[in-house]
Amino acid sequence: MLSLRKSITIVVFAVITVLISPLALATAHNISLTAETLPNGQIAYAMAGNEAVIPGPTLFVKEGDTVHISLTNNTSNKVGFKVPGLAQSGSGEISPGKTKSYKIKANKTGSFVYHGNSNGKELLGLFGAIIVDKAHGPIDSYVNGDGSIIPVKANDIDKQFVLFMVGSTFWGTEIIPGGAQQKPLWANPNPGAVENDIVRFHILSIGPGHTFHLHAHRWLKPGTSEVIDTKLLEEGIDSHSFTIKAGTGVGTGNWQYHCHLIAHMEAGMHGSFIVDELGGDGASVVGASPYGNILLGTKPNEPGVVTFEISDEPASWFRSARGDAIVELSKPSAAGSPLQGADIKTRSLEVISPGSSVNFIMSDTNGVHTISSLLWPTGAQHMPFDQTSAYRGGGFVTLHTPGLYVFTCKVHPYMFGAVIVDDPETDGLDLGNPQSDYTIDLVTGIKNLPTSSDLAVRLLKTFFIATAPDNWQDYSSGVWNVRFPTLPVRISGAPFGNVTPGGLAAPLSILNVVNESLVLGTEPVKKGVGEVWINTQFEKTAGKYKPGTSTVVDTTTWAVKRKVALPHINNNNPHNMWSNRDQSVIYQTQWFDNKFSMIDRETGELIKNITVGYSPSHVVTVPTTDDITIAINGENGISVIPAGTTNVTKMMPTQDHGHISANPHGHWISADGSKIVTPNINTNDIGIYGTGGGIHARTPTGNNAPGAHPIAIGMMPDSSKIYAANLLHHSLSVLDGNTGALLDTIDLIKDYNPLDGTFEDKDGNGVIAVGVLPIQSPVSPDGKAVVIASTGGQIVIVDTATDKIVKSLPCDPGCHGANFGAKEGGGYYAYVTTKFGNRLTVVDIDPNGDGEISDAAIAGYVSLVDTASTAKDDMVSGLPGFGGQGVLAVPNVYNGWVQNLPAYWKEGLTTAQQNPIGD
Repeated sequence: MLSLRKSITIVVFAVITVLISPLALATAHNISLTAETLPNGQIAYAMAGNEAVIPGPTLFVKEGDTVHISLTNNTSNKVGFKVPGLAQSGSGEISPGKTKSYKIKANKTGSFVYHGNSNGKELLGLFGAIIVDKAHGPIDSYVNGDGSIIPVKANDIDKQFVLFMVGSTFWGTEIIPGGAQQKPLWANPNPGAVENDIVRFHILSIGPGHTFHLHAHRWLKPGTSEVIDTKLLEEGIDSHSFTIKAGTGVGTGNWQYHCHLIAHMEAGMHGSFIVDELGGDGASVVGASPYGNILLGTKPNEPGVVTFEISDEPASWFRSARGDAIVELSKPSAAGSPLQGADIKTRSLEVISPGSSVNFIMSDTNGVHTISSLLWPTGAQHMPFDQTSAYRGGGFVTLHTPGLYVFTCKVHPYMFGAVIVDDPETDGLDLGNPQSDYTIDLVTGIKNLPTSSDLAVRLLKTFFIATAPDNWQDYSSGVWNVRFPTLPVRISGAPFGNVTPGGLAAPLSILNVVNESLVLGTEPVKKGVGEVWINTQFEKTAGKYKPGTSTVVDTTTWAVKRKVALPHINNNNPHNMWSNRDQSVIYQTQWFDNKFSMIDRETGELIKNITVGYSPSHVVTVPTTDDITIAINGENGISVIPAGTTNVTKMMPTQDHGHISANPHGHWISADGSKIVTPNINTNDIGIYGTGGGIHARTPTGNNAPGAHPIAIGMMPDSSKIYAANLLHHSLSVLDGNTGALLDTIDLIKDYNPLDGTFEDKDGNGVIAVGVLPIQSPVSPDGKAVVIASTGGQIVIVDTATDKIVKSLPCDPGCHGANFGAKEGGGYYAYVTTKFGNRLTVVDIDPNGDGEISDAAIAGYVSLVDTASTAKDDMVSGLPGFGGQGVLAVPNVYNGWVQNLPAYWKEGLTTAQQNPIGD
């Protein structure tokens, strides 16, 4: 599909000489720039009439000069021109198709960032540098081989390099003084020089902070005689310029430059400074280009780069920078498009040729994330790609082996981005490595999985449902119409998914189209007690640009009584909840942010929005004290807010100092308040901690499988056993509640053949059950059952007396949350939520009250779409009722908490419900 040439053409464009020759500049300069959209969807500045480049054209002026900028916006986004640190008149953004003027006064020397001032879009490439030098005399100094300091004038410099540190990527430009040329070096280049060349570097950053380091070379800290080799660039906007003599004291070679932060280095933020021998050409090696060898790229002879924005936006968490354009070009109505009729509904899929790269930038998120491999072609280079620390940055990886690569975030594991690396010598898109009969490997340790296997197809379906809201189950529409892309593919055991006499047929035909009628289902006949709060995390409302609401269901009527959006704080992806003792306050985490909210339960009004740490996931109170504990999923600890207060007083570490972060997710606390148990997604273990601090035990889960991803905890009411769901291992670990010792591992897919998709009772328990990608796994308040919500679309029920699976029930795609509430007249309901369906499933674990849970059944369904009678603090504007994740029943009827309820709530409970484990 794509052609790849071995030669690489370096893009060189002419720029007006006065812009790059400091000696020729006058006092006032009139510059015409445009903002353009690049072939890979990134946006960039261009000198009028020239090709747009990242970084934008470097502007050289003298101190005291004035620069008049005329900017024309040729993109579909609002853009601007802002220079922090210099005096500026004229501000604001320009609508598409408009032109605006700005005036900059170069009132001090230094290297300054100019950028688009456009709500994160500047991180997509809308940035450049203005270099302001002294009007007279030396502009810098360098350290000679003998340690002497040598002043440098402008005409002493042989080369200059502009390197921007953005996300986890370097974007570079080479400046040749006096040569009227600026040469784009693109992403993660290898700048080159000849030994003893005088080379000036301008290091600039925009977004998260970085630490720049260049091996084997030393330079002067600006304004001092102090010699340094590393420079910290602060978060936001920062810059640093220095001059060196290439190879001084070390000679020729490839000298690495990189960000000194380990997580950024492992994310791909590095390159080499090539020092050539005397007489050599000192040529730079250009990095990956937005114009290069990618789907619809315009320069197939260059290595290309596609870019994914990491976003808080539902379904578009890994959003191709040109995702909207590809969706439009793939519609049946897109006449003349090479993608016409491909019907690519997802904005999270890219296609490149071998040797091209993928750039990830966290330009549209308030949280922290990792860029981590989920699956990749067997034997692929640089795989698995993984960041051991979550942070606000990005990643950069070059892909050589043909096949399908799927990336995720370990903190938010339903975030997906997919890249197909296509071998240009074969027809159709390669879904696996052609050298291994198109097989793939998974992060859990599964290797050589045929891409024609049922498991591979299930994973592919999960991707195309999760990343395309058009494929979600909207019960208010009455139909489920799933459409997968129609691109030609190559899979294991066959040249294509199907072949007809006419050639390539039904591309991706291994994925069957779904067109089903959707029926909401009946409400439960027997009522519940109190309310159920559901985090409809993807629901959009008119007053905020971040998604998410809390949907409150009255269990006595099964009506949606309230929607809580909190638009005035831009409530961001509300994920999980708990309540205080008297049930008057709802505690709410914002998973894609660093905030935690306290909400008045009766009115839905905000009490306080609190900064607690990045990506807070779950919240649970300590039964004995009512202190609030919050799992800080993007960091390494549990934040604590003492009862009755509204400020974090400490963060208890979940991993010893000096080790990689544990990144705890869905924790639980023992009924006696003595122990906190966390599933640690980054270290693949279960941690048991004292509520006052201290690590009691750490137990690996998932049979020590790499990437098992323990994600949620359930605990027996007497704390005797702990249950932990392992998301990517498809298993449930059973641990001793006192010692943390592993007692059993329940294989949730044992009855499933991943190759042919057949089901068989292989464990002999009389039940055929499958729990693909299990998430929340609470234990019923009476200790009889574990209910497991599995995102593959199953609810699995385990009998705690035998630790055997006794029932499997259907669930909508993206089955996620589960929690228990009291059933009217005795017993319990399990309330189960789904991300990609907009109804609540109500499960009765013991319908006839005989204590036998093998007859557990679905009691009914409840729509999560608001009605005319629903109280709201903002109007629902999109994805109504979608994103069901955290679920909380009020009153809280778990052992340790139910005993502390006020009389008002106890009156609605039976004696057994008030004391679930008896005397």
